[in-house]
Amino acid sequence: MFTIILKTLRVKDWIKNILIFFPIFFSGNLLNIDQLEIVLKTVLGFSLVASSIYIMNDLFDKENDKNHEFKKFRPIAAGLISKNFSILILIFSLLFGLTIQFYISLASFFILTFYFILNVLYSYALKHIPIVDFFTVSLGFVLRVIIGGIVVNVEISNWIILMALLLSIFITACKRRDDVFLFEKYNTINRPVIVHYTLEFMDKIISISSTLLIMSYILFITSEEIQARYNFYYLLITFILVFIGILRYNQITYVFRKSGSPVRLLFSDTFLQICVITWVLIFLLIIYGNKIV
Repeated sequence: MFTIILKTLRVKDWIKNILIFFPIFFSGNLLNIDQLEIVLKTVLGFSLVASSIYIMNDLFDKENDKNHEFKKFRPIAAGLISKNFSILILIFSLLFGLTIQFYISLASFFILTFYFILNVLYSYALKHIPIVDFFTVSLGFVLRVIIGGIVVNVEISNWIILMALLLSIFITACKRRDDVFLFEKYNTINRPVIVHYTLEFMDKIISISSTLLIMSYILFITSEEIQARYNFYYLLITFILVFIGILRYNQITYVFRKSGSPVRLLFSDTFLQICVITWVLIFLLIIYGNKIV
């Protein structure tokens, strides 16, 4: 039963909340134990609230999920857990997560509450509105970055917010494209909103968002502020990693047609793992190299 509860909470999806670490990471305060503890508690609180939303969506989408290649194995869709017990877990995770955030800071509590309300609106209505549906999902990732900065009183770079938004739009669009592909080829409807999309339209969104993401990253690493703080050649290597990582994600989307679950890709695709890990290690070196040595 414990394993079923963890799957119902979708603990693997908590990896998305790594964005909460971005402000403390890029501010150079990651080694500050007190601040790191606050961020870890925030990640836990945010993750629990996010899990309550996952459960809510699984309850709403139970019938559609039964027809999905992977979602049909989720505990609620598979009938491994009762509706009442699922609601009980939802309430517990929501209240526990909000309580944790309340004791950290009132501002972060309000942001987390807004995140929950936004996702309730998404589950009831926004996910049925074309374009608005994946922009709402993308906004959730931006809120992760914002709350990460607020809890440790770190000013968040506009570049980080912009790139978090563009990256989330790109990934969400790739995910939607997978649903549209299944609809156009097999007439499988995983979510009603996909009938308002076409593969050609999704391809344009992916192309625009990935291009803007690459250009934003170039402007980020060549900005005067960043050039004054970091070695350009190290930054150039991070750009190469970002570029080939985006190319790899496009390959997975267009060639392998397996972009339906970003979390599953991150845990299974060695190529992406190497890009992400190497990117993190390089920034660890250029930001914390002197502090560690």
